[in-house]
Amino acid sequence: MDNGKIVYMGDDSLQGAASYLGGVLTHAGFAFDYVPSSRPADPRLFDRSDGLFIVSDYPAKNLPPALQSRLAACVEKGASLLMIGGWESFHGLAGEYHRGPLADILPVTCKSSDDRVNWCQGVVPWLEMEHPSVAGLPWGEPPIFCGFNETGPREGAELVLTARPLVIRPLAMTYVETKYPLLAFGRHGKGKTAALTTDLAPHWVGGWVDWGVRRIRAQAKDGGEVEVGRHYADFITRLVGWLIG
Repeated sequence: MDNGKIVYMGDDSLQGAASYLGGVLTHAGFAFDYVPSSRPADPRLFDRSDGLFIVSDYPAKNLPPALQSRLAACVEKGASLLMIGGWESFHGLAGEYHRGPLADILPVTCKSSDDRVNWCQGVVPWLEMEHPSVAGLPWGEPPIFCGFNETGPREGAELVLTARPLVIRPLAMTYVETKYPLLAFGRHGKGKTAALTTDLAPHWVGGWVDWGVRRIRAQAKDGGEVEVGRHYADFITRLVGWLIG
């Protein structure tokens, strides 16, 4: 373990999907301990009361209820939790985190059945309220992503971004009527909680990974190199920085 302020669990491996978030974290100067999707979480990772836990497409079987309770206790003492969307996040494909210690503290409510929304015509992130975690980004020229986990807003949470699926027809474009939670924040004890219901890696991330004309190259230790848009990297950097701060 590198004893970084961040514990990042999931997204396959640093040579796979985790190369995106891992690369941007490294580029921004954030040290992190990484747990691949294929490995159970080490209980020693939950001996802390600060920093940030990221759970992203990480199988619940590798984070059983006893460890989820320890993670929730870390947040109660002052750490932060960010769950990022995917087939093994929130409820996901086969039932993952829709009930239990983490579900109880997330700032969104999870469905009790398959919650995946795959949208071929694209989904737009819609700014619902100003928030330090997303300040300074060009939300008037938003990116398009391709899918998310359907959740519900939790009472008392801050809903900062919603997901608005596009409906494209010849010579016309509009949105579906429903706005779905995309980025929400809450509190648990002294700690912060956050839910980002889309993925930050292909395929759900779609065009979001290319948001921003200026490009950056990023690579985590032992990870694959990625090239991403500047605004994509800034979004991650601002979000993580606010959760750690």
